[in-house]
Amino acid sequence: MTEMHAEKVLFDRPLHVHYGFIWLHPEERFGEIVSGSPFAGQQNGLCGAAIPGLLDLRTGLHTGAVPVRVVLVDSEPPLSEAEDVVEVSFRPDQRVLWFGGFDDGDEITLPVMSYRARWSATAMDAGRDADTVLEEEAAPDRYELCFWPDADTRPDQIVRLGSKTAAYWHSTTTTTDDPES
Repeated sequence: MTEMHAEKVLFDRPLHVHYGFIWLHPEERFGEIVSGSPFAGQQNGLCGAAIPGLLDLRTGLHTGAVPVRVVLVDSEPPLSEAEDVVEVSFRPDQRVLWFGGFDDGDEITLPVMSYRARWSATAMDAGRDADTVLEEEAAPDRYELCFWPDADTRPDQIVRLGSKTAAYWHSTTTTTDDPES
């Protein structure tokens, strides 16, 4: 018997990215994610959660619209078929957050509580190879950010590694809590 998970879709559309960056943050805290070290002390280089209340996400595609889905579920879901999967602990500091890149995104509402967040990536290498897609072109890569309640704060985790692009980003993280090291 398959376990069912109640799912609330918070975002589901192609999102225009530049430099392969997507962020989740309160609007007034954007500067912290850009000037901070969201991957400090982490193993994974795809979903930075080292700055409390903010997430910094990576895509393979450098520039263009990439399909992204954000969902909230009631408990830990089974793993998808995605090639690259990472997880982090996350607690927003307010309900309304900005999810997007430099010039595209939407507000999403996420209850203020502790979560486990899973960033799943499919075809990151193909996205990296494409580099840029024009408005009428489809991106080869796609992503899902999934949240579920989890009171246990745990270190980030590389759950599955399947692409050279993810391996590269994982190699760029700092291994200390001090970003100056």
